[in-house]
Amino acid sequence: MIQDEKQINFPFSAIVGQDDFKLALILNLVDPLIGGVLAIGDKGTGKTTLIRSLTNLMSTEQSFPFINLPIGVSEDRLIGNIDLEQLINAKKEVVNLGLMAQAHQGVLYVDEVNLLQDYLTDILLDAAASGSYYVEREGMSRYFKSQFCLVGSMNPEEGNVRPQLKDRFGLSVHITTPRELAVRQKIIKQRFEFDDNPVEFVANYKNKDEDIAMQIERAKKNLKSIKINDSIIEYCSALAVQHQVEGLRADILLLKTARAYASYWNQSEVTTEDVDKIADFVLNHRSSNQHQNQKQPNQNENEQSKESPSNETLSKEEKTHILSPLNEFRKPKDIATNTIDNGANSIQNNQGNVTAIDTKKTISQYIATDKFELKTKRKSNLLKKHHIFLIDSSGSMMKDEIIAYAKGIVHKIAEQSKKQHTQFSIVSLFDGEAQHILNQTGILKEIETALIDLKTGGKTNLIAGFKKIKGICSDIAFHHHLHIITDGKLNAEHTLEDIVLAFQTYCKGIHINQIIDAEKGMVKIGVAQEFAKRIQANYEILMRTTVSESPKYTKG
Repeated sequence: MIQDEKQINFPFSAIVGQDDFKLALILNLVDPLIGGVLAIGDKGTGKTTLIRSLTNLMSTEQSFPFINLPIGVSEDRLIGNIDLEQLINAKKEVVNLGLMAQAHQGVLYVDEVNLLQDYLTDILLDAAASGSYYVEREGMSRYFKSQFCLVGSMNPEEGNVRPQLKDRFGLSVHITTPRELAVRQKIIKQRFEFDDNPVEFVANYKNKDEDIAMQIERAKKNLKSIKINDSIIEYCSALAVQHQVEGLRADILLLKTARAYASYWNQSEVTTEDVDKIADFVLNHRSSNQHQNQKQPNQNENEQSKESPSNETLSKEEKTHILSPLNEFRKPKDIATNTIDNGANSIQNNQGNVTAIDTKKTISQYIATDKFELKTKRKSNLLKKHHIFLIDSSGSMMKDEIIAYAKGIVHKIAEQSKKQHTQFSIVSLFDGEAQHILNQTGILKEIETALIDLKTGGKTNLIAGFKKIKGICSDIAFHHHLHIITDGKLNAEHTLEDIVLAFQTYCKGIHINQIIDAEKGMVKIGVAQEFAKRIQANYEILMRTTVSESPKYTKG
């Protein structure tokens, strides 16, 4: 098996408690056109350890690179560029390979993918889907093969991924911290054994990893020979419709992933059981019924453990079958193949019978027509509004007495929205830092108190404010509106480019942005207006009329 001489990776078969993630990765190795895996879950659960362990599944004859993509990567570093020195001095067209080309036939891993620039993520996902890409530079066009398993990981607490980008990942898995003491104990013991003697530990699992690697290689060779009946295509489409997914990508990926699963288990055709086994991977991040689809952690495992016989009642042959590494992801033979159990609103079996549905937990409304059909009516106002105010309370704002008018705007919006069950948060920029002075309240009195106690002075540090906002807008149950009230007089060490980049990095969870420009004077530098233009925010001007009047703001 291929290994970095400087680094010995943890064995794939030795990893405990991440069976779904392991299976999703294996299926992408069988068919890279599935489009990768997005791992969503807790930090410190061994996501990176598992992804690196994939190198242990490759035979010694293969080159299996593992490329870790840094968050701050440039486009040239990602796709490649022309060596200008060679071009000018030696008149040679030398191309420096990008990370996507280097990851060919391997894994390209993006940790905290939700913080990666959106356009770079688009490039990655397009290449992962097609298996190749072109570099167009200085009048030169080069073609590169780039067939890799794209793996992204993210912690929802740090912000979400754009729905368009999340949909481009073929599969997704939710990873939770194991709660069972026995599982945690085993993970800790294995970690100590590996750290104390990694060579011996890897050797103990060598045969198991090689068995899985052989199974993957056989599956890749037989993939295109797997038969898919029309009834399976209809089954996948019905499943996608039930989950109200947008577009046809889910239908296609259900088939692709089920085919890879069937090939991995050396079957000749895809069955509905195969589709059911992988359906959650495809639909987790696409279904419009996510609230009712999401299962409790370890729910499947607990139910399976209740239904399965204990080890004491198993024969020796049965124990060997269960514990074999080749059967780690074996589909249960005793589970009926005629139902879909993905939390959908209706359940249809192979005979076309529809079982009872539970509509109490659904977030959608169903309308019965005179033709005895069920049509889904999606609600557009499910998310509550959450107004986040980022108030520049620096010295320049205090000096011009603008801060009083900024307070008036916040109070005015809060007063107008108090009957709409709206939540409000306030972040203050004070003395070069950001302070989260109010967190998600709908009580107007608390808002008024926070504004009265607002401190002023010092420098404006918008970047620090954006970092605070990243944590505030991580709750996907709200429709977040960000109102930035500033005069645009930035810290000397921060440029407008720095501010725009920081906003794009930390404020991905915001739905609507508004810039209220508080700059005064006959001659204005216009930073706030330019910033609003760069981030495509609504731009308004804070206007002072008379001291006795309330503050006003108008469209810029």
